[in-house]
Amino acid sequence: MSEKASEPYLPWAERVRHTYDRREAAAFVLYGNVNDIFPLGGEYVSSRAYVEAMLAKGGYIVIGYDVSRGMRFSDPKDAEEFVLLANANRAEGDKLIRSIYDFPRDSLKALAFIEAFVVGIETSKRPVAVLLDYAEHVAPNGPAQSLTEVDRINSVTLQRFSRLFYERLQDTKARDAVLFLFAPNLHELAPTLVQSEAVASIEIPRPDTEARRRFIAWQQAKLVVEGQPRVELESGEEPFLAQTAGLTLTGLRHLFFQAASAPERRLTADFVLKRKRELIERDSRGMLEVLAPKHGLDAVGGNDDIKAFFRRTAEDLKAGRTDVPVGVICPGPNGVGKTFIAKAFARDSGINCVALKNFRGMYVGQTESNLDTIFSILKSMTPNVVILDEADKTLGNETASEGNKVDERVFGAFTAFMGDPEYRGKIFWLLLTARPENLAPDTGRPGRVEEHVPILAPETLAEKKAVLAAVCKSRNVALVAKSAEELSAIFDALGFVTPAALELIVNRARRAARRARPDQSEPVCVELAELGHEVYNFVPEGSNAKLRLQTLEAVLYTNHLEYLPEAWRTRLKNEADELSRERAELRRRVGYA
Repeated sequence: MSEKASEPYLPWAERVRHTYDRREAAAFVLYGNVNDIFPLGGEYVSSRAYVEAMLAKGGYIVIGYDVSRGMRFSDPKDAEEFVLLANANRAEGDKLIRSIYDFPRDSLKALAFIEAFVVGIETSKRPVAVLLDYAEHVAPNGPAQSLTEVDRINSVTLQRFSRLFYERLQDTKARDAVLFLFAPNLHELAPTLVQSEAVASIEIPRPDTEARRRFIAWQQAKLVVEGQPRVELESGEEPFLAQTAGLTLTGLRHLFFQAASAPERRLTADFVLKRKRELIERDSRGMLEVLAPKHGLDAVGGNDDIKAFFRRTAEDLKAGRTDVPVGVICPGPNGVGKTFIAKAFARDSGINCVALKNFRGMYVGQTESNLDTIFSILKSMTPNVVILDEADKTLGNETASEGNKVDERVFGAFTAFMGDPEYRGKIFWLLLTARPENLAPDTGRPGRVEEHVPILAPETLAEKKAVLAAVCKSRNVALVAKSAEELSAIFDALGFVTPAALELIVNRARRAARRARPDQSEPVCVELAELGHEVYNFVPEGSNAKLRLQTLEAVLYTNHLEYLPEAWRTRLKNEADELSRERAELRRRVGYA
């Protein structure tokens, strides 16, 4: 495999070649974006075909196996030679294999035949390569008691192959043998195989910007060669490259196929976003949702200090600054608009935005496998904003029960990924939670999600008016108020109120006003008395004590005074002990203590 390529190998392929040439390993697990296409000799081919082209330069005999098609040789001449050698000195009725179409499908027999060919037949000096497609179905991950005997035998056989091939690699007199296992996810393979010192695991990443640029140029040129017009990129090439971040080249090809079959032959921004959402959600198995927020921070009522922080951060992300925080933890009571503000920030930043959904699986290794998929997609979508709602439940913790270590591994994987300095300014984390005390302390330390920006319910009259104005605008309501005093009296009657509760009240008043005066047009005029009636009849969900506790938890979790309203800044700076005692009492009252 040491022969130089006529064109440079892709980085993952170069890693394979260098690792093999340095005699570090003769068994490779290729995982990640294994089902995509890759540039080779003016065309785009599968990862398997790419590896076969590499092996062809070294004159390798290539033997393939998967559980569907069984054992096979890439070159029929090699298959015929194997049949002759296997049946040498055997009578007609005692042949091991009758023809090149009679190779075994059963994994035990196929792997035994392969070993016999590699080790038992030394007359051929040509090196041998064994390629196992869908390797996760040959040696799957799982507890020993749930695996079949065949699974366990295959796992041991492949471990033995990796060691045997490695020893032959060290012996200059023995013909070389190399093993490739193709699997979309590393955690779906038997851990003892992956963790072997004789096995090198190499990730095939999703295409970066330059890989997509190269493919777009090739695809457009291919259309011209075929006598077809080029596909028009409505937004231009550079914006199109940004819009398609995270897609595989196969997904990108699908976009061109669909555009080429449409009468207008155009890829619009809306169409690309829609298809990207479908493809990313499919590739992530529903664990990532691509978001396209409609409103920016201008639509957020109140929270002036918080909006100022997020606006500055959005500008820095848009400019590609590397001194931005890794991310932000936003604690705050239920219903204060944490998710709305997070999405508004993402829109103003102008970069990709995804929401992380439930990624936990019920089978051994499934959760870790899901995380690998998520991280791979996020790395390819940079720059992006990642929103985690209910982060205290999502991330797990740094400690776990004796019977379940999944939370510990999940927490470790997330914190390691979040803390990777390579992605500062490229992946921005937004963790939203009503219970920050349940987050592991290591999550929010410097170098990880390092800024703690509380989002609180409006408490001053000015803040409540600002939120009410934003809510009325979003619900297309024109509030008719006779005096500021009457509005103030309504807010006094409400007491502690979240923006979500205020939106519910305004919408009830809007419906009542629309029914009372059906002839009016938009916006719907709501009299202050109608709003007051709904305020009087409003019954808050949950206890006021719980909302106050969530507010205190958020205030005490912050790590910068300027993220707090002035009244809370003073209390936190001068009455921290009193706040802690008040929190302890509220915890006791709501049953948390």
